[in-house]
Amino acid sequence: MAMPAPLEDGRWRSLALVSLVTLVQGAAAGVAAFATRGLFEAMDEPTPLPLGLIAALAASGLVIAGARVAARLMGERLGQDYALSVRLALLEHAAGMPASAVATRRNGYMSLRFVGDMTAFRNWLGKGLPRLIAGAVMIPAACAVLWWLEPRFALVVAPVFLVALGVMAFAGPRLEPLHRRLRARRARIAAEMAERMPMAPELDRMGRRPTELRSLHKRTEKMIRAGLRRVFWAESLKALPDALAGLAACAIIVTGAWTGTGTGTIAGALAAIGLVLTPLRDLASVWNFRAAYLAANRKCEAALTRSQRTVGAGDKRLPDGPVRLCLRDLPMPQGGVLSLDVPPGDGQTLTCDPRDADVLFSALCGLEQVPPRSITLSDLCLTDLSRGSLRRGVQRLDSQPAVLKGSLRRNLALGLRQCPSDKKLTRVARKAGLGDLLERLGGLDGALAEGGRDLSARERSALSLSRLLLAQPQLVLLGEALWHLDSRAQDALTKHLEACGATVLRHPVLAEASRGGSLAA
Repeated sequence: MAMPAPLEDGRWRSLALVSLVTLVQGAAAGVAAFATRGLFEAMDEPTPLPLGLIAALAASGLVIAGARVAARLMGERLGQDYALSVRLALLEHAAGMPASAVATRRNGYMSLRFVGDMTAFRNWLGKGLPRLIAGAVMIPAACAVLWWLEPRFALVVAPVFLVALGVMAFAGPRLEPLHRRLRARRARIAAEMAERMPMAPELDRMGRRPTELRSLHKRTEKMIRAGLRRVFWAESLKALPDALAGLAACAIIVTGAWTGTGTGTIAGALAAIGLVLTPLRDLASVWNFRAAYLAANRKCEAALTRSQRTVGAGDKRLPDGPVRLCLRDLPMPQGGVLSLDVPPGDGQTLTCDPRDADVLFSALCGLEQVPPRSITLSDLCLTDLSRGSLRRGVQRLDSQPAVLKGSLRRNLALGLRQCPSDKKLTRVARKAGLGDLLERLGGLDGALAEGGRDLSARERSALSLSRLLLAQPQLVLLGEALWHLDSRAQDALTKHLEACGATVLRHPVLAEASRGGSLAA
C-alpha cells in the first residue's frame, strides 16, 4: 500500500485557499506600509491627519489579523485531514497483515505510529507548507514595498534577507537526523513502558523496581539530551530573523539619513520590516516541521511495505451445510508439512505441534497468508473465499478472544451484522457460563476493560463460546478454551454443534480430554 500523498483527495485546493488568504495578508501589509508613510508625512503638515489613511491603517491591521487566523485554521484542518488519511492507511494495512506479523510489533511502537507520527504529518501540512507559502509571499512583498517606497531601501535590506534564507537552507537539513535520533529514543521508551506498566507490581515483587527505575532514568536522560540538541538548532533558526531584523532596521535608518529620505518613508519601510518579521520567523520553523515529517514519513512508508495476506480477499461463498476440510502439504512454522482430509460434519483432533496448530487455526479464520490450494473448504480454495463468508462460516473457541473496551452487549455481538435482542443475548450469555459476570456488571450495559483485562480465563472462554452460540458455524475450531468451560456450558456447545452439524477440528492440547470422553471427543 502506498503512502497517501499530501496533496491528493482535494487537499491541494485547501492549500491553494491558504495561499490566497496569505496573498490577502501580504496585500494588507503593503497597504499598512504606505498608510504609515502617508500619516508620518501628514504630521509635518498643518492640516489634520487624513481620515482615509487612518482608516486604511486600522483596516489593514484587522485584515492581517483575520487572514492570519483564517490561514492557521484552514492549515490546521488541512493537516488533520492528512493525518486522518495516514491513520486510515496504517489501520487498513495492519488489518490486512497476517495476525502473526502484527503480534510481533511492540505496542509502544504501534502507539507512537498512530499518535506521535501523526503530529509530524499534521504539522507539516497544517503549519509547514502554509508557512512556507506565507514566507514565499510576504518576503518578496516586503521587498517590493520597500522598492516602491525607496529603491535603495530594498537594495540594502535584500542582502540581509538573503543571508537569513541562506543560513536557514544550510542549517535546516541538520534537523532531520536530530529528529530521527529523538524519535528513536521516544519509541524505545514508549515500547518498554507499554510492556512493563501492566506488570509493574509483579516486577516489583521480583525485585526489579530499582533496576527498572535506573533503566528508565538512563533512557530518559538520553532522550532529553537528544531533545535539547534538536531544540537548540530549531530555536537558533527561529531566532535568526530577530537578530537580522535589527540589522535591517539599522540599514534603513542609516540609508534614509544618508540619502535625506523623509521620516514618513523611513517609518513606512520600518513598518514593512516589522510585518515581514513573523513570516520570516515562521519560515525558520518550516525546517523543523519538515525534518519531523521526513523522519515520520520514512517509518510509515516502511510499515506500509510489509506483506499483506490474500486470504479473505476473494468473492466466493461457502455452500450451505458443514464443510469438508482439506489440507494439502501445508507448510508449518515449526517445520514439515501437514495434510488432512476431514469429511463434512465429522471431527478430528490434530496431532501436530501445538504452535503449528495455533497458526493453522488462525489461517482457517483468514488471518494468515497460506499458499494457494493448500487449504480448501468444500473444494473452494481458502484464498478465493470472501472475508464475510469466512467470518460467518468458521468459528473458533478461543481463550483469548478479541475484547474491546465497552459494554458487554457490544462484545457479545462483535462480528455479527445485526445485534440480537437483549433477551437473546442474556439467554445465550447465561448458557455459556456468563451469569456471574452479568450480575457483577449489572447487565449487558456493564463495561469491560480494554482487552478484557478484568475477565478471568473462564469468562473470556465463555465470551468466546457466546459468540459461537450466536452464530451458525460450518467449521468449528476447538482450542484450550474448552478446558475453562463448566459442564453446563460444554453441554450447550455439544447441543449447538449437533444442531449445526458443523465440522469440528480440535487443538492438539485437547487430545487427552478427547481420550477421556469429554466434549472434545
